[in-house]
Amino acid sequence: MSDAVADQLLRAAAVVGERVRLDILARVLDKPAGDVLAAVDTLARTGVLVAAPDVGEVWFADEAARREVESQLPLVERAELHRRAAEALEQVGGSDPAELVRHWKGAAAAGLPQLQLRLAAACVRAGDLVAAHAAVRAVVATARSEQAADLLVEAAVVLEPVGQSAWDGDIYQWCAEALASPELSPRAHVRLLARQSQAATYLGRWREALTASSDALDRAETAGEADLLAEALTARQLATSGPDDVDELTAAAQRMIELGTTTGSADIELRGRLWRVDALWYAGDLAAIAAETGQIASCAGRTSGPNGRWHVLITRAALALARAEFDETEALLADAVAEFRRIGHPAAQGADVAFKILLAHHRGRADELLASAAWQFGTDARWDLSARLARAFVLVDAGQLDEAAALYQRCGRPQTWHEWRAAELLVDAVAARVAAALGVTDDVRHFQARLEPRRGLYVVGGAGGTNFLGPVELVLGICAASLGDRDSAVADLRTAAARSRAIGAPGFAVEAECLLAEVLKEASQETLTLAEALGMTPWVERLERLMEPDGPLSPREHEVAQLVADGLSNRAIAAALVISERTAQNHVQHVLGKLGFVNRAQVAAWVAGRRHE
Repeated sequence: MSDAVADQLLRAAAVVGERVRLDILARVLDKPAGDVLAAVDTLARTGVLVAAPDVGEVWFADEAARREVESQLPLVERAELHRRAAEALEQVGGSDPAELVRHWKGAAAAGLPQLQLRLAAACVRAGDLVAAHAAVRAVVATARSEQAADLLVEAAVVLEPVGQSAWDGDIYQWCAEALASPELSPRAHVRLLARQSQAATYLGRWREALTASSDALDRAETAGEADLLAEALTARQLATSGPDDVDELTAAAQRMIELGTTTGSADIELRGRLWRVDALWYAGDLAAIAAETGQIASCAGRTSGPNGRWHVLITRAALALARAEFDETEALLADAVAEFRRIGHPAAQGADVAFKILLAHHRGRADELLASAAWQFGTDARWDLSARLARAFVLVDAGQLDEAAALYQRCGRPQTWHEWRAAELLVDAVAARVAAALGVTDDVRHFQARLEPRRGLYVVGGAGGTNFLGPVELVLGICAASLGDRDSAVADLRTAAARSRAIGAPGFAVEAECLLAEVLKEASQETLTLAEALGMTPWVERLERLMEPDGPLSPREHEVAQLVADGLSNRAIAAALVISERTAQNHVQHVLGKLGFVNRAQVAAWVAGRRHE
């Protein structure tokens, strides 16, 4: 072994890090393993290096000496060694994302834009979104000033949309500029269309996303390249994933899983398995989702960065919530949100609120959600309508109907809403519940008509949205009860209860059976016992009120309930009882609260039921 090889090894080891894997050193030096081991032996005998062959590592005996060697290296040589180290770490896999960032940052010091893009990709995997965005913006500026179309194409597709308008808007604009180039290769065209479609979805340009994703997928099919097909399928999944897209989603999921397994890409396989879970949510197949979580965890363990772990935690939390395992849900949610808040990912806030809405709905404890601070979602267009509806839903649960009505009015007429396709079923279901509670009968009928063709499905937000709200029949039963259609309400609520029990979603079975009991005026002890066992406090209270033989109302409140059932307004009730309109309003609120109801139609049904007893 020559002194030159030993010197090269020493210089490389100084750059690679404090403890250096021998296989990484061999790749950085591009030398046979035997030559590397001989050089290590020589340097170890001189006391410069310490070798641990049993773990395949080597390090400087004196850390100060390592730093001295590194500092004396010429900038160009140091940057090149950092590049080789980063590539070697990526090739062997399983490396610390922060180490990759360190090496790509050192490599990018050479000033080459392509190395800046490699740094940006490493920053994304490490969770440093700010640094990633800054690196790509710098490359885009270079591409614009030098009119380098190929460089702009490369820069435009490095980042993926995250739900933050500045970030997503940049991606959209970069893709638009690059797509305007007259000399795009077929490969570049597919990648740009796919990424622009994704950005358009996050920016609320949903019709545009549908068109662009379809175009990207057609071109990818023609090209026949696995990575292009994966990118186009990803764009298409994000643009669709609605209740009418379940068959397409299932097929796309299978194709992605096959692409991932044949190419050895855990990232691609993970996406496919998550899409399969999206389709399974619509079918309410909790057992199949539980089986799939093991595969998701396996894929996530073979990916780098925080995204894989996030998906595992969120999927498990959604499954626990659907099964009314509330404590488990809270623990998993806390871990997931902490993971994404640590890196400043905007998805953390949306997931945190979405889960807590459903926790509060079944278990109570909605105080945190009644504060306006909980509803700050930045500039994510997907929350523009959903946030108002979801907050109104929370207020209805809390009995604050006036505040809920004000929020609902700000949504405008439902016929004018532009919904994200993936959120269509969830938005309709939440809005139907709010409209029913507020007695907005025209809107109830509108949502009832939209939900009727969805019988047999379960309410969920697609495209990774794990907001599970039980069977569609549960919402249809609520609509029918609100409209005074007792027979339809009974039929739908019975179906909802049976379907919820069949799939292992006891919280929704309790909810459906409680609502059914309020229509029939005959609560079941079995349902009450289950609600108590699950810790569903609001529903326990509603069931207990129903089981009180004389009802919970005072004589005056009975009078008010009778007048409500006769269709009198608050003003007319005040005149009939010779009280102020404000007092009449308070009486009506007390009646609703004591009976556990959210609208006047339920009071009328309750009074009618007692007349028949």
